[in-house]
This record gives sequence, C-alpha cells and structure tokens, in this order.
Amino acid sequence: MFLNLQNTYKSINLQRMSKRFNAQRISKRLNADRIYKRFSMLIGFLVLLMLLAANATITRYLLEVQTVDQASVWHTQEVLTQVAEVRSLIANAETGQRGFVYTGDPNFLGPYDMAVDQIDPNLQQLAQLTVDSPPGRARIFTLRSLVQTKMEMLSATILMFQSGHQADAREMVVSERGRLLLVKINNLMNEIVSEESTLRGSRSAAYKSSVSRTVASIYLASGVVALAVFFLAYYVFREVNRRERRARGRLTREKWFRLALTSLGDAVIATDKRGLVTFLNPKAERIMGVQLISVKGQPVERVFPLFDVATLAPLENSVTRVIEGGNSVAPENRAFLRGSGGNLIPIKDSATVIRDRRDKPVGAVIVFRDVSYEHQIHEVERNPDSLGISSMLLATVSRQIDAPLVAACDLIYFAKLGESVSAESSDLLTLAEGHLGRVSHISREVLGFYRHSELSEQIDLSVLFDSVLKTFTNQFWSKNITVIRELHLCPSVSGLSAELHQAIANLVSNAIDAVPVGGTIHAQLSYLDNADAKVVVISIRDNGPGIEPANRDHLFEPFFTTKDGTGYGLGLWTTQRIVERHGGSIQVEYEDGEDSKGTVFNVFVPISTSSSSSI
Repeated sequence: MFLNLQNTYKSINLQRMSKRFNAQRISKRLNADRIYKRFSMLIGFLVLLMLLAANATITRYLLEVQTVDQASVWHTQEVLTQVAEVRSLIANAETGQRGFVYTGDPNFLGPYDMAVDQIDPNLQQLAQLTVDSPPGRARIFTLRSLVQTKMEMLSATILMFQSGHQADAREMVVSERGRLLLVKINNLMNEIVSEESTLRGSRSAAYKSSVSRTVASIYLASGVVALAVFFLAYYVFREVNRRERRARGRLTREKWFRLALTSLGDAVIATDKRGLVTFLNPKAERIMGVQLISVKGQPVERVFPLFDVATLAPLENSVTRVIEGGNSVAPENRAFLRGSGGNLIPIKDSATVIRDRRDKPVGAVIVFRDVSYEHQIHEVERNPDSLGISSMLLATVSRQIDAPLVAACDLIYFAKLGESVSAESSDLLTLAEGHLGRVSHISREVLGFYRHSELSEQIDLSVLFDSVLKTFTNQFWSKNITVIRELHLCPSVSGLSAELHQAIANLVSNAIDAVPVGGTIHAQLSYLDNADAKVVVISIRDNGPGIEPANRDHLFEPFFTTKDGTGYGLGLWTTQRIVERHGGSIQVEYEDGEDSKGTVFNVFVPISTSSSSSI
C-alpha cells in the first residue's frame, strides 16, 4: 500500500514537473520569437538608414564631379568667347584704320579707338583663362605679340596719314607685311579655337556622362530604398495585422466568456490579482442589489462581505484565500452575504484562481447562488412539529371543504335539468360548475389527497382555450381589457382536460391581474412541427409592468407571490406541475424595453401518446 501511494505521488510530481517544463519551454519560445521580431525590425531600420546615408554620399560625390565638368565646359566656352572678341576687335580696328586713311573722315577712328582700349584687357583675361595649360600660355603669348605688332602698324599708318604722308599711308595699308601679319594672327586664333572646341566636346561629353551617372545613382538608390521601405512596411503591416487578429481573437473570446458568464444561472464575480472587482454578471447584481459600474475597482471584501451563519462573525473572503493559496475553494454552506440594503442572504459560493499562460495568478472568480429557499426548507425540516401541525390543519380544511364543493356541484347539476331553466342560465350554471370543480381539484392537488386519473382523453386545445377565455368574460369587461385571440386549429393532445383547463386559467388569471385598466391580453394557439418535436404552443402575452428581475428566479416556487393579500403563490407552481405531467414545458419571456413591457408565458404540449402514460 505504501509503495502504491509513493508511486502515485511520484507520478503526480512528474506530471506537475512536465506541465511546468512545458510552460517554461513555451514561455522561452515566445520570448525568443519576440526578441527575434524586435531585432529584425531594428536591423531593417538600420539597413534603411545605411542605404539612405550611402545614397546621400554617392549623390554628393557625383554632383561634385558634375559641377567640375560643368565648370570645365563653361571655361572652354569662355576661352572661345574671348578669342572671338579679340578677333572682332582686331577686325574693327583694321576697318576703322582703312576707312580713315582712304576717306580722311575722323569718324572712322571710333571703332579703332574702342578696339585699342579693349583689346589689351581681353588678351589679359584670355591669358588668365589659359594659365593652367602650358601650350595655351605659349599660344596666348605669341598671339599677344602679334596683336601688339598689328596694333602698332595700324597706329603708325594713322599717324603717317595725319602727318601729311597720305600716299605712304595708303601704301602701308595694302602692304604685304600687314596682310601676312593678320594671317598669322587668324591662324593662331584658329588653332586656339580648334583646340578649345575639341576640349569643349570632350568636357561636354564628360559633363553629360556625370549627369547620367548622377541620375542613375539617384534612381538606383531610390529604387533600393523604396524596395526596402516596401518590405519593411510589409513586415510592419503584417505584424500589425497579426496583432489586430490576436486582439480581435482576444476580444471575441472575452465577449464570449462575458456572454457565457452573463448567461449563467449562478452569480459570478471576477477580480484582478489585487482582489479588486472587474466584473459582475446580472445575476450577481440582482442578488447583491448593486451595479457593476458603481463597484468596479473596489475591494471584493467591501462588495462581497460574508458572515458566519451561526455567529454572524465576518468571514475571510474566498478571493484572498485562492490568490494567496493558489488553489480553488470548495463551496461554503454556512455563509451569509450582506446585501446593499443590509439584509443577510444565505448563499453557497466557491472560488477559483485565474492563471495566465505562464501559470501566474492574474485574478479570481467567485461563483455563488442564493439558497434562501433551501435554507427555509432546511429550517422546516429542523422543526418537524410545525410541519406536522400544518399538514394536519390543511388536511382538516381539505376534508371540510371537499364535501360542500361536491354537494354544490350536484345541486348545480340538478338545477340544469330543470325544465324552466333557459339556455343562458344553463350556460352560466355550467361555468359555475367548472369553477367549483377546479376549486375542488386545487384543494386535493395541493394537499396531496388527489389520486391522478389513469384515464386520459383526446383534447382539442382550441375549444378548451376558448372555453377558458369565456369563463373570464366578466373580468375582461370589468377592467376594459382587450383580448386578441389567435386560436389556430391544431392536432388534439392526450391528457386530462380539467388539469389543462386549470393550467391555462391560472395563466389567464395572472395576466388579468397584471394588465392595467384598458390593457391588452394576446392569447395565441399554434402548432409547431419540425424534426425535433411536434408540439402545440399556448402563448399568453400581457402588456403589464412586467416582472422585476429579482423575482424572476422564484416564479415557480410554491407560496411565492407578488400579490399582496390576494394570492398564495400556488398558481404558477400548480401550472408547471400540470404541464410537466403532460410531458410539456413552460417558458417565460420578458419585455424590458421602454416602448414595450410585459410578460409572455409559452406552454409547450407535445403531440405524443407518451404523455398520457405519465399522467
């Protein structure tokens, strides 16, 4: 025996270690995935920044090369411009000199004088433009010497003409020496122009090539960066979508769990790991008499105070125990809950801890229910003398009233046989007979002295339902109630007519009590035929004030009533027992809207012979 216990203990420990190891392994894998994703995004951003920096460096270098090439082109163009300017000035000077010598008109000396003033600065600028080129400097030096000689010859000719040697001056103008000197000057300038034109072509080609490289570099870098941005954006959006799906999944699960907790028949309180209230379902709100919005975030000890049944001493809250101990707490049978009004409510509660995926406590859940009815039953069982006295008293009352009821029924029967009774009076006597029969039936049913008949019959519920409504004609008239009838033809059911009559009458009577003066009662009879079942549905709807949420769970309990001084709480209890004996069920619908209030009772009676066997 000891070895078996030891092996069992080892097996349990191994299972716990395995679960803990699996949880740790899953946690490590999740952490590794989280670190990998963050590192991947960081690397992606760094690569993108490096590409942008490289693109900026390359583009700057290519722009500098492009600027240098463009400056070279402009330099060549400026050299050509200066050469053309010098050529033009020499031509203007020679034209002015010739015009003055041949005509003697001093106005021709204007172009000559302008050329004399400008030609030397232009030659100096041309020399500066070619200072970096030794061949260019040599040509410019030779050009300056030839131009200076040419200008001296022109000046000498003008001075000769002005001194009165006109013929000698004209001979000098047409002399071969002046022509040959001009030819040398033009040839030299042609060489300079040819060389600079060649340089301009190569430099323009280099400039265009640098522009093309710059544009290509910009496009290539932009394309690479755009591609990197695309993949990075794709990765980011994928992670965002994945997180959104996870968030939607968590939200869906939370909504599902909240809906499930809201729909539970028991009351539910949820707290965080500090014991602060985070959730109450409607059942808990009704029992405790509070709203979630008013107690959310408060300590559960303040919202859910418990006291010992025997001593009324405060009890330690189960949430504190489960969070500190880490285990569930079994239901407490001897605890009182103090409601918002200070009343003590006997409850039975249990609590369990909520854990995350790392098996760490993140909160707790309390599930409890009101056991006031069970408590009352328990008190009655503890006091058998009062129960026996009540039973004897009820039995005596039953025996005393049963005989007069039977006699009254007999008298009504004989009165109906009289020849002087009119048809209207006979109908009224029949109704009275039915009412007395139901009174007798209720007395025997409640007190347990009624032996159920084994003989069932086929009942047309449309006829039975109409008969029930007729019995309440006076009540409808006295409260000015509008009755909407929708009694469709349905298959007959097997059962006891008197019992079903009583069940429907109880529901109609409750509806009459519920509606105000001038109210409406909707009576409907329909047939439901599907693959699951074939049932006749009896529906009674009223537009009364409805049923308070706190009373809805006690509707079918015996001796529970909301009619002060006018009811004993047996009608719905009796109705439910009758319907269940016929194999059916009863459901209640509540209309809590501002525009529509009231209650709907739906009775489902199956079309089956099996129900008759249980009657």
